[in-house]
Amino acid sequence: MRKDIRPTAALAFTLTLAAPCVSFAQTRLEFEIAPTTVLTIAPDGTWGAASSDSIGTAIAMAIARCNGRHPQAIGCGASYTSIRGGWSLGIRCGQRNILVAEKTLVEAEQAAIDREVELRRLDVSDMAPCVRVVSVDPSGAITAPYAADLVRMVVRRQGSGQ
Repeated sequence: MRKDIRPTAALAFTLTLAAPCVSFAQTRLEFEIAPTTVLTIAPDGTWGAASSDSIGTAIAMAIARCNGRHPQAIGCGASYTSIRGGWSLGIRCGQRNILVAEKTLVEAEQAAIDREVELRRLDVSDMAPCVRVVSVDPSGAITAPYAADLVRMVVRRQGSGQ
C-alpha cells in the first residue's frame, strides 16, 4: 500500500511560506505596542529622554528631564528625535550634537557615523572627536556612559593646541 505524500508536502510548503508572514506579523505587533521614545539635547549638551505611548507626552517629559538635569539648560526642546520601538543615540562632538534614531542599534550607530562624516566634510573639518553621551534602547531604558573625564581631556587638548 502506497501512501500519497502530496497533502503532506503541500502542508509543509504552505507552512514554509507562512512562517515569514507570522514572524512579520509578530514584529509588526511588537512595533505597534512599543512606546515612542524621544531624546532631546540642548546646544550645551544637556539631554533628556522619555518613552510613552503618546508622542506628545514623551516630548514633554524628555524636555522636562533635560531642563531638570542642568539649572542653566537652555534650548532643551530645540533638537530632538523620536522613534517607536527603536534605538536613539545622543552624541557630542565638541560644541556639536548628533541625534539619531533607528530601528536597530547597528542602524543607529551607522547613521551617527554617516552624520559625523557629513559634518566633517561639509561643515566642520576640525570638529572635536565625538563621544556618545546617551543611548536609549527600544524599551526606553537609558544608558548614559560616564564620559566626563574623556570630554575634559578632549577640551584640554583643544585648548592647548595639540
